[in-house]
Amino acid sequence: MVETQLRPRRSKAPFVVLLLLLLLGGAGGGGYLYYKRWQEKRRIYRFGPIVMPERVARVPSNWSVQTLADRLKKSGKIRDVTAFDEVADKVGLKSVASGAYYLPAKASPEELARLFKVGPTHTKITFPEGFTGWQIAARLQKEGFPGAKELPAMLYPTGKTPPFEGTLNPDTYLLPIDASPKSLIAHLQDGFKTTLKALPRPFPKVDGKPLSTSELVTLASLVEREAAGREEMPVVAGVILNRLNRPMRLQIDATIQYARQLKDGGQGHKARLLYADLKIPSPYNTYLNDGLPPGPICNPGKAALKAAARPASTDALFYVYSPRLKKHLFAKSYSEHLKNVRICAKERIERLKDKADKTKST
Repeated sequence: MVETQLRPRRSKAPFVVLLLLLLLGGAGGGGYLYYKRWQEKRRIYRFGPIVMPERVARVPSNWSVQTLADRLKKSGKIRDVTAFDEVADKVGLKSVASGAYYLPAKASPEELARLFKVGPTHTKITFPEGFTGWQIAARLQKEGFPGAKELPAMLYPTGKTPPFEGTLNPDTYLLPIDASPKSLIAHLQDGFKTTLKALPRPFPKVDGKPLSTSELVTLASLVEREAAGREEMPVVAGVILNRLNRPMRLQIDATIQYARQLKDGGQGHKARLLYADLKIPSPYNTYLNDGLPPGPICNPGKAALKAAARPASTDALFYVYSPRLKKHLFAKSYSEHLKNVRICAKERIERLKDKADKTKST
């Protein structure tokens, strides 16, 4: 009888354990990688750059970092307030100065924090209609624009007709604080070019010929300085054109004021002109010279430019300001004008008397 030797069975337990270890190791490694990827996505979400929905951030008053973070989150410029607080602390941003901040096209929270730490990049500034280049330069200097110090020399070169007067558009601007003088001029001229293109053509005629663009802007500057309000600008423009077509000397006081300013570097304005002032030797003196002055005497606004381009149809040749009515009285003849002058002179005397009586009573 042959005995059959039985082989002992190998246990499957080691293989099961190894398989379990491999599975657990794979799961652990996969879990770790998933966690790392989640962390990176979270970091990018919190600290990554965002395309700016708006390029300008305005801070109306000094803000805390928390207020800034809340506003940035609300306007879609950051995703996570806490993340911004972290980077603000990192770069040393403690508070935010009031002003306008021009933002890059794309920025991370840290880049924004550094930008706000430096301080405002832009300033909101308004130039009223009728401002001269001197007044514009003075306001820019007052608002802290370093480049404005060089503006007067550029705007008023010695011995030349001011090349930019009349083309510096009066408006409200958001200007870069570090702008160069040339850049500041270019910013103001952009709006002027837009307004000029929109004016109706052809321009009014003098001696049968349409006014040139330069002449029209000069006419508009006279209207801007002479008219008591926008509603009478077209009539004032009509009177000036009537005198040019007669021809009659314009005899406009505002041109005397400008001549005085040119002589004294922008400081020659007087509250009331004297007869001696009317004899100032200057090409801008419309009491001594025929026609329009050689250039604009201020920077006119849209209303004055439109009035110059489309003046009112009027027979009037004269006007004088009424203190009581706070507007001009217009006249067709010199005799009628003299009558209006006497009326207005009486009004001024009465006004001065009332002012003196009020001073005594106080």
